[in-house]
Amino acid sequence: MSKPPTHQSPADTAGQALRLSTLDIFKGVAPETNERISREAQMRHLGKNELLFNVGDESNALYVIAEGRMRIWTVSSAGAEITLNVLTNNSIFGEIGMLDGCDRTAGASAMVPTNLIVITRSCFFGALDRDPQLSRNVVEFLCRRLRWISARMEDAALRQAPQRLARLLGYLARDHGRPTSGGEGIDVAIKLTQGELAQWTAMSRENLNKTLNRWQDEGLLNQTRNQLTILDLPGLDEIADQGELAD
Repeated sequence: MSKPPTHQSPADTAGQALRLSTLDIFKGVAPETNERISREAQMRHLGKNELLFNVGDESNALYVIAEGRMRIWTVSSAGAEITLNVLTNNSIFGEIGMLDGCDRTAGASAMVPTNLIVITRSCFFGALDRDPQLSRNVVEFLCRRLRWISARMEDAALRQAPQRLARLLGYLARDHGRPTSGGEGIDVAIKLTQGELAQWTAMSRENLNKTLNRWQDEGLLNQTRNQLTILDLPGLDEIADQGELAD
């Protein structure tokens, strides 16, 4: 079981306030607002594969990933888990339920040992009442979320499986990639299993494996047991936009 949330020391609080000020939702907010949020915030540690919240759970907080990786998922009508997103350091999640107070519509689980900053609804609403800049930031943040959700709905409704996979690999390369030592490609920093990639793209593992192997033969990427490297990002972008050409 995870340890319960713990309050921070003054030194931890100062560092936490500095961390919050770098996040889009807290940028431009008065320093005293971030400091007060940091004083009231708590830390929570999750072990690998530990559940943070489930679909239908009560919503009373938003979370910032201090260190680690979280998987956001839902359950299909057939009872299968579908990955909606994978989030890493400094990502914010849980804000919708925290703001409207309704039950969680998705679940969240730690993919690796993870430390979270927990900001309760009462704490956040108090800050909203005091700082109009935070209110403006929330509006912008929710608009970005809505655009992201719209893009995911478009993927599910209009794009074939290889297009969804190509779009995902492009996202991973741009947001979680680092240039290889020789500069010939981009190493994806997030370590995802084929099962996790299949869940994220709503593909069968067999179909995903065949597609990755074909793209490796075509020089688009290279995969080993421990590393996925994107070798031709423009080529993947073309597949994401136009699909694969028929043989």
